[in-house]
Amino acid sequence: MTIGKGIEQLRTGDFVLHCVHVEVFQKMDDGVKMSGHGTIKINSVGTIYMEFICTTSENVPLALFNERLPKDPLNDEHKLYLRTQTIDGDVYESDGFFIQINMNSSYPPAHHYIFLSSINSSSIAEPHEPAEDNYLYFEFAEHFNIPANKSNSVVSSLGGESHSWNQTVLEMDGYSISMVKKPSYTEVRVTGCFEPEELLSCLKFYIGFSSASMPQFVYMLKRSGEDKQEVISSIANNQKRQRSSSPMIASVGNEKYSDSVYHYNFLKNIISLYKNNPKQFESVHSQWERVWYSFQSKNSIMILTLSVAIEGLLNDIYIPAIKIKKDNSELEAEIKKVKQQVKTLELTDDQRSRILGSVSYWKNITAAKALDYLIEQHVITSSDKKLWQEIRNESAHPKIREDNLAKERLEREKVSSCLNLFHKLVLNTLAFSGPIDAIQAGKEPDCVELLHIKILD
Repeated sequence: MTIGKGIEQLRTGDFVLHCVHVEVFQKMDDGVKMSGHGTIKINSVGTIYMEFICTTSENVPLALFNERLPKDPLNDEHKLYLRTQTIDGDVYESDGFFIQINMNSSYPPAHHYIFLSSINSSSIAEPHEPAEDNYLYFEFAEHFNIPANKSNSVVSSLGGESHSWNQTVLEMDGYSISMVKKPSYTEVRVTGCFEPEELLSCLKFYIGFSSASMPQFVYMLKRSGEDKQEVISSIANNQKRQRSSSPMIASVGNEKYSDSVYHYNFLKNIISLYKNNPKQFESVHSQWERVWYSFQSKNSIMILTLSVAIEGLLNDIYIPAIKIKKDNSELEAEIKKVKQQVKTLELTDDQRSRILGSVSYWKNITAAKALDYLIEQHVITSSDKKLWQEIRNESAHPKIREDNLAKERLEREKVSSCLNLFHKLVLNTLAFSGPIDAIQAGKEPDCVELLHIKILD
């Protein structure tokens, strides 16, 4: 399969691959082996599946009714693998799936449906110039809101021509990124000297965080040197229309930010963090994903996830930096003095041990203390901390209550406002300076200028 061949069918869900030879197997000794033929399709919800006709099988457990293989999904030796060849001669592979077996599976022919997270095809790329250049292409149908900097003309079937600012071209250090917003999807191409796997994670976070969406790459082509890989992935069609909230502004009526350089620099900062501090990037990326998914759920799940995500960023990123920067010499001297005084008191060994342990805890930097430090440094505001404490206490100490539509709306607005704190922590980690939308309960978002405060250097 190549770009342009079958891509339109992927977008519409009409994609079909006829496979003349199919193998389902386990790599362990005496593992399951099944072979036959089948067809790969996409169902109405966006999941890739294979309709598999098994003609021969070995080591398939006897099952009177439907049983699921592998029986122990946590054991890597039991993992199932798929290898299939299409009528065009292309070979696709997949793994980590389940299959339902029955009494016919041990005595084929048997009919099975196999649901797959993705299928991939690896091959040797044709020679290209320059030889050190790599290539990455992917597309998705989710919301896209990156500032455009290039206009393109579109000619209709009637001969009419129109122009649209629908493309963003970013010239990076040694490579070029092109993002084109089409009517029903967005395509991204990257060419030059770069690492496809590294840049892929950075682009997904940049696009998702900026657009308040969760990009699902239905098709992806990667070429690194002579190695070429095409990946077709299952997606959730209902997720295409889901959005969370983003502080990023694509268009600002201000001459200072009219060229959108602040927005494009945000991507450069993401890439820099990925390369220089991958643990911090992983923390930011994973916490953002959790918060995004929680905003597609109930208020109670949103509250718990957001409050814990903020605490996670503090524990992973900010508290270690604060410990290095903060001068605790006075506090340590006070702790030492108090401990000496406690030892002179008439207490049991158990009482003395408990008090001394409590005193030692004074030098620990809790999430609340870290927020106080960030308030002093003007990274966040006291109202940000107050909102976080409210929703944190509510999630940590839930009570039975009667909800109504008005309460749910006010609660959601309060949680949305607490997103300001989460966004500020994320953006400051990524050294962002520029305009953002600050969410306010019961009001329209307010455009404010955010300045990066060096806390983590």
